[in-house]
Amino acid sequence: MQYVAAYALLTLGGKANPSEADVKGLLAEVGVTGSDAEIKSLVESLKGKSLQEVITEGLKKVGTLSLGGGSSKASAPVAAQAQAVKKAEEKPVEKAPEPEEDVDMGGLFD
Repeated sequence: MQYVAAYALLTLGGKANPSEADVKGLLAEVGVTGSDAEIKSLVESLKGKSLQEVITEGLKKVGTLSLGGGSSKASAPVAAQAQAVKKAEEKPVEKAPEPEEDVDMGGLFD
């Protein structure tokens, strides 16, 4: 992932087609030693493609993934609990009446 991030940063920084040396150099600047084979594979697979196109294609694939999720039976108690919490929040909070204080005015009205 760090190789893809470095490639993306270089592209966003103005390099249309970053080379292996560019990616290695950026990774070295932040103290990461990269695998030459993985960097070479990344650069070759992205050669001739714009970063925006690659991201757009990736987002289409991510949208089709099943990320799990609960069944309707499992979500019913959670929904009921959320409704109970919402109802508890909606109740107005009544304040206790404050007792009147006898303030000494220093003999002002004597």
